[in-house]
Amino acid sequence: MRRMLTGLILAVAMAGANPDSLKAETRVTGDLPVTSDLALEQTDGLETEYGVITTSEGLRLRSVVTRPEGATGPLPAIFVTQWVSCDSIIFPEGRDTQLRLLARQSGMVMIRIERSGTGDSEGPGCDRLDYDTEVRHYREALVQAKQHPWVDPQRVAVLGSSLGSTTAPLVAQNNNVAGVIVQGGGAVTYLERMIHFERLYVERSGAVKPEDIHPEILQRISFLQHYLIGQKTPDQVASDHPELAGVWQKIRGTDPENHYGRPFAWHWQAAEKNFLAAWLSLDAPVMVVFGEYEQFESRHGHRMIVDTINRKSPGAAQWLEIKQADHGLALYPDAYSAYAYENGATAHQLYVAPVSQWLRRVVGLSK
Repeated sequence: MRRMLTGLILAVAMAGANPDSLKAETRVTGDLPVTSDLALEQTDGLETEYGVITTSEGLRLRSVVTRPEGATGPLPAIFVTQWVSCDSIIFPEGRDTQLRLLARQSGMVMIRIERSGTGDSEGPGCDRLDYDTEVRHYREALVQAKQHPWVDPQRVAVLGSSLGSTTAPLVAQNNNVAGVIVQGGGAVTYLERMIHFERLYVERSGAVKPEDIHPEILQRISFLQHYLIGQKTPDQVASDHPELAGVWQKIRGTDPENHYGRPFAWHWQAAEKNFLAAWLSLDAPVMVVFGEYEQFESRHGHRMIVDTINRKSPGAAQWLEIKQADHGLALYPDAYSAYAYENGATAHQLYVAPVSQWLRRVVGLSK
């Protein structure tokens, strides 16, 4: 049943029937109704607040802010920029995730924003949201989130996951952040990133015979050049270049109207961005996390961030490579098993423990 809730709501998770055994508290504040079918988020050891962020065009976006249970006064915070797919940012019921564990173990506030048209948030659906608007919404949300009474505005770090790793430095620019940490996304051009996606796909998926990879990848590179740099729709590319007809249907993550669930404009705008310049403009510590069996992004793109920043400011960037880990940081016996998502195992602490330690250090909670 869909909820239509306004004002203040308390949702309490109880241990047995004892009202003194309080595990978690969730409250809804502001004037944005709760309309999502998802259960209100509750996490042991965390207070959770559903709030509202208002964009410059007047859209109300759902914010979800957590802090350690019993905390008082402003705390350092983690501001999350999300992956490309249009999932909700709400923690799933009954299951730990890396972000949920990080919210608990870091001792910090965590700020998440439901994108336009997702969950309770107003506006066009995420599948119609372009890249520049998404970045602007995040930047506006970060400014407003710093005013939250739970947040110490001078000690906010930005955390980008997957293709949120491309938005993270853009969101952090000129926003006085304490640090930026990313995982699953590097600083090569967006065209190079998409070519690498396809290179791994034709090599590891089994969809293309090894002896056919050479002509196949050249076709895909040519198509991506016209699509991303020429900013042409797939139909326009096929019409202008008949030799490339049918290539779009073979590229990973495509359908007639979007690419990885996002509109073509999202990808065109991403392809215009100078990600390395954005990273070099930051005056804050950086951490980059890479999984050895990454199914999409290149190790080179990740290392580029660390190596380039450290040439400019020695020691400013830290590297963490998790052996046998994939894009989602599950562990696999080899790269091909990872690509097929076969025989994987979770090992959240390989990420959560060192990232929590780094975050606590850069915001001054520990040495």
